[in-house]
Amino acid sequence: MSEGVTPPEPRMHGNPLSAAQHEYLFSAYTDPRRIRLRPRHLLYPLGALVVMAVGYVTVTYRSEATPFRMDTYRGLRTVHKGMSPQDVSGILGPPVSREQRGTQECFQYGKPSLKVPSFTLHTLCYEDGKLLEVHQRRYNSWVVTRDGAINPAPLEPGELDAAPEPTAPDSGPGLAGPTAP
Repeated sequence: MSEGVTPPEPRMHGNPLSAAQHEYLFSAYTDPRRIRLRPRHLLYPLGALVVMAVGYVTVTYRSEATPFRMDTYRGLRTVHKGMSPQDVSGILGPPVSREQRGTQECFQYGKPSLKVPSFTLHTLCYEDGKLLEVHQRRYNSWVVTRDGAINPAPLEPGELDAAPEPTAPDSGPGLAGPTAP
């Protein structure tokens, strides 16, 4: 062979690690000592619990005093969930109508009118004397005239009277009527 080149070392077919290295490498599985808990070991699980608790409270929390804002002919008004019908009537005025829906008593508030193309009615439903829910519905105004035509509102003054009025029979001879001088 040439000079400066060493022959390759023979390979051993066994484990190249010594017994001391072998013990150190697998000490996590063979060491009987207990692992000491440090504050940092509790930090992540505690943080995860806090985040989950805040999320749960945020999702499930419902305030009893939920405000309902309504645009009325008197202006913008606010009522709260849990109010009594007397308290709401003091804010919105007298209801337009009343109905019973199962165990709920519902009142309608608003100002229906044929002078505008549409109007809004608010339906407030109470259960056990406390405001439970508010619904808003918009209605279009339509008018049926005397001649049977259906017209959208608003009507001009005198449109309802578009049909001719029945006239009195002409006065015959011998009946005196008013005369012009």
